[in-house]
Amino acid sequence: MKTFLKRLSQRRDQLSQLEKQVLDYILINPNLVVQSNVNDLAKELFVSTATISRTCKQLGYEGFQDLKYTLSKYVDYDKDDENIISSNTILTQIDRVKKEMEQTLQNLNEEKIQKAAAYIKESNYVEFFGVGASLPTCVEAARKLTFSGRICSAREDWDELRCVANSLSENDLAILVSYSGETLHILEFANILKEKNVKTIAVVGRRNSRLEQEVDLTFHAHITNGYYGELDMSSRFPLSIILDFIILTYMNH
Repeated sequence: MKTFLKRLSQRRDQLSQLEKQVLDYILINPNLVVQSNVNDLAKELFVSTATISRTCKQLGYEGFQDLKYTLSKYVDYDKDDENIISSNTILTQIDRVKKEMEQTLQNLNEEKIQKAAAYIKESNYVEFFGVGASLPTCVEAARKLTFSGRICSAREDWDELRCVANSLSENDLAILVSYSGETLHILEFANILKEKNVKTIAVVGRRNSRLEQEVDLTFHAHITNGYYGELDMSSRFPLSIILDFIILTYMNH
């Protein structure tokens, strides 16, 4: 939840004064927002429903219901799976890591792995898309795939990634990596790639994300929320495990 709200707050400077008021309320009261309708929220903030809708679109959503749906998943997820690392022993953290590893491996489907490897083999070029904490996972995977003889890249700059998404063709492959599957930039890139008929694979840490609705093939890693104070310490290694299996299967081809 904290990471998701932080991403929303990063768009604050793009909003008008009234829109900032709406965003600030969402950031402070996410649990109340998921229980409200747009009319209730408008009355609470003394703004029009159009202002709320416009704010949500500025944040990258189709409207209030779209943002509310995404927010509700984070609220529910945090209730079920919040893990405050600072209050746990090292043995508890070992159990957490083992559980992530075991459940990620249990969810792997060999047929899908083979299909992903075939996507790599059939493509002219492979681009990895990841931002924030998911970027190092992409860089590592791109490095391994490059050593295997494939032309590929993982870039850091968001504007550069947008340009790459617009330049790829149906003969290329895009691999999108996102812990939440709701990262606004990644969703933007996925939409561009879909419009250009680029083959796409998503590796995500949560089920039923918006990202998996935009891609051709999705893999789910099991990741538990973990915070040390305000610092997001959630693991990304389950994402790397899945990418390793895909790359190794491609190399065996």
